[in-house]
Amino acid sequence: MQMTANLHRKRLDFAKKSARAWQNYFNAHGLLPNITLSPEQISVVQQEEDQMLINGSAGSGKSLTLLYKLLKVMEQENEPKRILYCSFNTTLIEDARKRIEQSHKFHEIKEKHTLHMKTFHNMAAETLREIGFKNAEFLRINLENLRRYEDAITRRTIALVDSFMESEEYKKLPPEQKLYKTHAGTFLMDEILWMKANGFITEESYYNCERVGRGNNPRLTKEQRRTIFKLYEKYHELLKKQFHDHLDLEDYALLLLKHYEDIPESLKYDYIFVDEVQDLQAMQLKALVGLVKKSIVVSGDPKQRIYKRSPFSYRELGLHIEGRKTRNLRTNYRSTKQIMKLASSLQFLDEENDRFDDQRFVREGKKPSIYYFQHSKELNHHLVKQIKTIQKNDPDSTIAVIHRHDADKHGIYQCPVFGELNRNFDVVTTSQYGKRFDLNKQKKPIFFTDAFSVKGLEFDYVFLIHFDRNHYPSKKRIEELDKRAGDNKNSDSYNADYDAILNDEKKVLYVAITRAKKEVQLMYTGKNFRSISPFIRDFYKEDYDAVGFDSSIYSK
Repeated sequence: MQMTANLHRKRLDFAKKSARAWQNYFNAHGLLPNITLSPEQISVVQQEEDQMLINGSAGSGKSLTLLYKLLKVMEQENEPKRILYCSFNTTLIEDARKRIEQSHKFHEIKEKHTLHMKTFHNMAAETLREIGFKNAEFLRINLENLRRYEDAITRRTIALVDSFMESEEYKKLPPEQKLYKTHAGTFLMDEILWMKANGFITEESYYNCERVGRGNNPRLTKEQRRTIFKLYEKYHELLKKQFHDHLDLEDYALLLLKHYEDIPESLKYDYIFVDEVQDLQAMQLKALVGLVKKSIVVSGDPKQRIYKRSPFSYRELGLHIEGRKTRNLRTNYRSTKQIMKLASSLQFLDEENDRFDDQRFVREGKKPSIYYFQHSKELNHHLVKQIKTIQKNDPDSTIAVIHRHDADKHGIYQCPVFGELNRNFDVVTTSQYGKRFDLNKQKKPIFFTDAFSVKGLEFDYVFLIHFDRNHYPSKKRIEELDKRAGDNKNSDSYNADYDAILNDEKKVLYVAITRAKKEVQLMYTGKNFRSISPFIRDFYKEDYDAVGFDSSIYSK
């Protein structure tokens, strides 16, 4: 009798679940032009959780799956909902907006809800202004603006350190709390921003924290942290008195968390969707978890993390995504098998290196090519010729040229490659992407972009210039490490920091290569072919075509 009752209850539960699943079934067919989701992706779209992580390597359709989950919510929620779709950088938000605008279904249902597609910073600025922080500013998040922002902070911290070192207060400090010469303005800027990004804004929390992601050079003792915290407090006094209560970008999340009780329910979100979650700072993600009322879905790929790391786990930030709440997309729908074979051969120190054999591919194509040119004019000529051929043979295609110029906008416009491209084609830079890059145009402009701003985007053809030892890895980052290390360059701590930079720089290269759907070419110039990036040693010579140099010298 008991067994019969249990069986009846199980059948009833199954029937209820089946009915609920059928009721919530979402027809994803034909929502976006030329897109057909795989069964794997559809399964993720249909699954409903209060918190969820979509993991996947580059090209696995994470962003697309996230957009479909957004459309599912918008169609199935009958009552008006407040929804946020956010990411770290502006270009990715602009691209998501362009893609969803292509959906007829979206235009049918968009009036039903309030949808915000914004970067974290602009969402936070809007919310903070609503609760009285009129000094919260809107900012276009791209490499150029981030560099300008960091330069301004560096100037302030250099002046602050110099002034403090000369003060009576500093001279009276115990010897163990005094700083080294290498604890200069740039170091202090990085340290202060890292403290804020991870919420270590009290003396004790900073004193006791693990400085994950901050490296070992210059060395910083526990007692010296007391002095750094004094400088942190003086830095905030400086902002208040001399810079009209200016807010650093890292302050936005901290203010949302501090004033959480002041945020009315009407400003919180029923649903939040986060793309490229690995690029958000810890406190930004924690703030988002606090702002959601019903469900938050995040997607990301740790191999594409090219911003600073954090000591926190997802659980510590309020995301409980164990078990079935984490879904992994393993099939690559973007890049050809040949492109991903090259990218996957890059060896990372801090992430599990995916076995290439474990990945699934639906596209085959040409092997990637690596070109050496002695002079930049030769590279420019080759680039123009290649693009003209593509536009003739594949006129609907999208093309990106990925550079590693410093983020000065005027410097980009004056560089020879950009000038040559601009004379021959319609060229769009990162700052123009939202307004001028039209997915519906047959002949699309050439996208000239840095490797940071291209994250999350995809193009049929990618030309990666600057594949030389000065740009992969960034010579500037190595020089900054050397400056911080001082006389400490032969130490284990220096070697660990150097390896960490190489690891980050490989991720930049991985992101750049994996933007390509059909073909990718890497190019470099120099007095001789030996100026190539040392990262070529991670590649197998049979995985690419070498032009202008002998690949057997370098490759495995």
